Amino acid sequence: METSGHDFTSLATLQLPPHSRLLPSACCPDKDLVVVITRTGGKDRMSLWKMQGSKKWDVDVDSGAAQDEEIVDLAWSPDGQSIVLVHHPPRTTFHSIQDGRQERDGPVFPDLPLDGRFCGVWWLPQEKPAPTSNIPDILKRGPNIPGSAHSILKMLPLLDPVKDDTQALTSTDLFAFQGFQTSAAPKANVPAAIASWPVLPPDFLAASIQHPVRAGGASDLSAEELSDINVTTVNSILAVADTNGRLYCFLDGNYPLGVIEIQAQSRTTSLYHDSKAPVLFAHLSSGSGTSSSTTLRPVPIELSLLRSRIPRDVARVSSTARELLWYTMRVVDEMRVAWFGSDSQMGGRDPGIKWLQTLEGMQPTRAALTCPADNKRAWSLVDLTFFLVSGRSSDPISDFIGSGEQMSERGLQKWETTVVEALVKLRDYAGQRVAPACQRLHLVLEEVLGWSEMPEQYGLCELQKPDILDCLRMTSQAITVADWLSSTARRELARFKEFMKWLRYEIGNGNPTIDPHSLMTPRHDILEVNSYLISGLANNPIDEWFTKGPPTFSPQDLGVPTEKQSLTSVMERARRALQDPARMSLQHRVGTKDLSGLDKNLEALVQNLATRCQAIFFRACSATARSSKWTFDPERQRRMPESALDLEFIIRERRAEKVDQASRHPSCRERTLKKGSTTQGVAVCLFRIHCNHEARDTLDVEVAILDCQSAEGTDSVPLELLDVEFFDEESLVMVSRTRESEGPTAISTVAYADLGYEKLAAGETLGELSREGLVVEALRRWKTGQVPSSRMPIKRSRRLAACGDGAAWVAVNGRAGRRVACVLGAAGVLEVVDLEGDGDESGSEGGGG
Repeated sequence: METSGHDFTSLATLQLPPHSRLLPSACCPDKDLVVVITRTGGKDRMSLWKMQGSKKWDVDVDSGAAQDEEIVDLAWSPDGQSIVLVHHPPRTTFHSIQDGRQERDGPVFPDLPLDGRFCGVWWLPQEKPAPTSNIPDILKRGPNIPGSAHSILKMLPLLDPVKDDTQALTSTDLFAFQGFQTSAAPKANVPAAIASWPVLPPDFLAASIQHPVRAGGASDLSAEELSDINVTTVNSILAVADTNGRLYCFLDGNYPLGVIEIQAQSRTTSLYHDSKAPVLFAHLSSGSGTSSSTTLRPVPIELSLLRSRIPRDVARVSSTARELLWYTMRVVDEMRVAWFGSDSQMGGRDPGIKWLQTLEGMQPTRAALTCPADNKRAWSLVDLTFFLVSGRSSDPISDFIGSGEQMSERGLQKWETTVVEALVKLRDYAGQRVAPACQRLHLVLEEVLGWSEMPEQYGLCELQKPDILDCLRMTSQAITVADWLSSTARRELARFKEFMKWLRYEIGNGNPTIDPHSLMTPRHDILEVNSYLISGLANNPIDEWFTKGPPTFSPQDLGVPTEKQSLTSVMERARRALQDPARMSLQHRVGTKDLSGLDKNLEALVQNLATRCQAIFFRACSATARSSKWTFDPERQRRMPESALDLEFIIRERRAEKVDQASRHPSCRERTLKKGSTTQGVAVCLFRIHCNHEARDTLDVEVAILDCQSAEGTDSVPLELLDVEFFDEESLVMVSRTRESEGPTAISTVAYADLGYEKLAAGETLGELSREGLVVEALRRWKTGQVPSSRMPIKRSRRLAACGDGAAWVAVNGRAGRRVACVLGAAGVLEVVDLEGDGDESGSEGGGG
């Protein structure tokens, strides 16, 4: 074959590190981008390149847990904005095409041991259904059912956002060169229950929450834009296959639909779906190496539950519950930091304790019978109480008030500011964020409780009513405890302000430079100050909301009557009291119930609630997998024929869906390309397989065999086929070199649509053959003269400067306006070729077949 021609234009030639890999799905479907995987130091790195030759970014995708981690496969999101990777050891990651940062870890199934390894990933978009009515939706309810939890949440005011620290900027991010990120972004400290929660992509508006403000600035998206994010991924299915016959399916690329265990000790080599029905078609392969055997007829997997709206409704409710609980947990954590402080922030209770500790240091060592050495705090409180009541100070009090940084106006102002800000945050966050979020969660759980009463529709979700009732009880406790904390913080704020008034009064009167005739007038409440000294300065009651155990009290423990009273009886009693003036007088004493012994740890309660709710929704998310149906008889899948063990296979496929006009049943015309390499040479077998999925016994197979030889004048030159891929409905892209003369490597386009296909006998015999067995059968008929062959019909060709000796891999993009091919040689040289543009006019023609 003459390979000096330049029928195509070379866009770029890139020198990559050795041990680089080019996966078949490396080319972005709708952008001029290609992904290259590089193996360095036992770790895989991913880089994104423009087709013109410039690098966009280069990131390390290793988790740090294993040194031998590798990238197995990749897929592009339907919107073209994300790349999903599957790794070994088994895990999935999502990366942004903008900078390569890891957006999130893929969903997992913690109760299922991953005893195999991932072998493939597919992101299957769903065709958007056409509108069934010409009448516009005036109410714009969207997916919300009137009266459902989401329809109510949509009418409620949005909760204030919390700061999103998951994407906090570091000095490396600020000063590194744009486009070259050397390490993965730091991961957020997300609780296990939240991290493993089954959710759809975030939708804060559906949860009645404002979009979180990222660290370093506010979001630049409007509410309308936020509600329309990732519309192209709606109803899409992300499928990940492993080597033990399992298929992990995810709705919208994130919400787990469960695990489908098709056949043990097998793997899915290709997967496609019906764009108008929830049916997946999988080709299974068993064995390994040269003894592998792939099913000829795809296994249809019907996800019947996806025909209804149940999976998406459950997924939306699960996502909303997760957002509300994660919001509550972050708000409670902010409240705990505001009160107890952190490594970088002083808490609201710290200044008072430090002030009291300084006073304790001034207490003299007294007789053991009177004041033990370790009981100086008690004497300090006694001195302060005596000073408050009588106005006479002890020596330690006089020395302490008259000197010290904390007693200056600046020190008092700092103390007051710290405590007031902390108490105000506790008061506002508990009453305006935590309690409303829990109220919204109560609405969501009430809807789930209603679903548990309808086993005919939601039985596969396995919603257990006792578990839901327990979560509702805990949610009610969280609302009560949050409002209780808000009122306690309000009371503590008033007591602290009285305490600060008293301190300023005593400091001002104790200053010797002040004229005795201009002494300050007391403005403080002595009872409130005394109460703060006894139960607010050292041991504050607010501590109980973040210590001890979670609440276990019942409404009756708070004073709620045991018997239930109707509203009618209560209103009648109030009406009689208004008519009789004697009943209006307070004739009995109302006692106050002591509630100090009750546990009210809000933080522990919310964490327990998140764990219990996660278990409910995690069990419900696998309902789709439990509804799946498939038919696969492993006895019908024959093993690799012994005559095929000497063959070397390259299997590629392209699927075109069409509708049988007579029966109106959807069918699949699958073009499968299989290269069989024998000692006599290389042949390419092109099969057109027509499989009617409604009539599963119908299987029509047509074959065309291409002898890998090219015309050199009047002679035929055998070719060494390095790699081949379907480009579009008319052409193949082939990378080859002349075998005998070890000539240069060339990329060529081969016409296959107009070949003369010979129909093989349809029937049960072919249906039982594997793909490899079909190749053996086709080659046998070719050798016996039953099936003719033709030379490779090469349309255009170009010599590659990138590939010398060794193997080569090709990845293509055959979409209109893109139409490029990327060829990576064993030496690490990547060449990008434009297969649509004209080449150099001075170059000679490529070889024809």
